[in-house]
Amino acid sequence: MNQEKNIPSPISINFNDLSTVFEQSTNSTHFFIDFNSSKIICIDELKDSNARTKLSQMSKDKRYLKIPSRDINDEELLIEGFIYEPRDVTLVDTLYKTVHRKNGVKHFYQLLESQPYLKEQWLTYRSAVLRNEMINWLCNNNIELTNQHLIPPIEIKELTAEEIELLPDEIKDFRPYACLRCHNKDGMKARIFSINVSPENRLIEQETNRIMKEQFGVSHHGGWSGGDQEFLTASQCPRCGCEEIFWDY
Repeated sequence: MNQEKNIPSPISINFNDLSTVFEQSTNSTHFFIDFNSSKIICIDELKDSNARTKLSQMSKDKRYLKIPSRDINDEELLIEGFIYEPRDVTLVDTLYKTVHRKNGVKHFYQLLESQPYLKEQWLTYRSAVLRNEMINWLCNNNIELTNQHLIPPIEIKELTAEEIELLPDEIKDFRPYACLRCHNKDGMKARIFSINVSPENRLIEQETNRIMKEQFGVSHHGGWSGGDQEFLTASQCPRCGCEEIFWDY
């Protein structure tokens, strides 16, 4: 949530430092961005006898913005999301049964220690999710970091009619059906674009929206995951010009 701080843009804090303290932030260890100094400040309730007073003062001062705290529930949600990541159905079943038994989190970590490859997958997944959560938090609070590229270059290409015909049936048969403004169903034409990244965070979404608008004149688009390939879909009502279109098979 945006805390209505007077945020200078951009600020010179390293994203990796933010990500590190985001993982370390708990209900007793608190981190704040100091916008005046572009530094991260830690308040540890277990070590600082004046912590509560400091926290109260800093929460009211627009100079500071608190970095979200994490707890065991957040970790459990990460684990739940990871369960279906492996493509091995047997492994997915093993993970599900492990996590949903008594003391599931403890048994999950024990399973990781016995399977190094699975542990590597988990660490990669966890790092990516937390990175996207931090990027979303920065976007929600309108914070821009100095000279840091947090997303890969985005490449979008509109497919030709011939290229669309080569797509799997479930993609090319997904068509614009009706205008959500005037309910027109006639003359709808599909535009399909390939994109080299998935919409993992708000920064990617914002840059995708900019490219679609500036390069292709599209203000409203949808998305389609084609397995290893991501696609964007767009259409426009020929009657009223609305781009908010209902798609169906």
